[in-house]
Amino acid sequence: MDGDEAYILLLLSDSNLPTGSFVASSGLESYATHGFLSDFGGAQDTKSMPNGTVPIVEFVRSSLLTYSRTALPFVTDAHGIVQRHIAQRPWLADITPEDNLRDVLRDVTAVDELYDVMTLNHVTRRASRSQGVALLTLFSKGFAKSSVPGEGTDQGNARDVYLSRLVDELKLLVCL
Repeated sequence: MDGDEAYILLLLSDSNLPTGSFVASSGLESYATHGFLSDFGGAQDTKSMPNGTVPIVEFVRSSLLTYSRTALPFVTDAHGIVQRHIAQRPWLADITPEDNLRDVLRDVTAVDELYDVMTLNHVTRRASRSQGVALLTLFSKGFAKSSVPGEGTDQGNARDVYLSRLVDELKLLVCL
């Protein structure tokens, strides 16, 4: 992992980062309300943990395992769709960027709709949408270049403009 990747991972793991994760606790309140935090016997490597944290750590581990099995395949598919369309370099090719953008949005929307129908809990769906918009906003404000091309744009700038437009369009779709 290079320095840029490490920086982004640290940034995304910052609890003060406004990613919308405050909208849902992934069921921790319910877990505690039903008494599961008070008595937990199956923890591993608990000697180095302070008293009272073992059940929370186990809850987080279980939640991460669940998300890795349910949400990660959809995130991977959406990323692959965008990467395949970017590989076509629509800002340079005979295909117009708008046509390519429409195709990307169609394909990502199909993956998103499948995830939406597979997520049965309406609270989880709402939280997922909020986090999606927050992460897209974070990208567009913190990492993306301006979506308005300047005079004499080069290939890299044209790519950045294309990606900014894609993110802006995705945010609009999520908000619908």
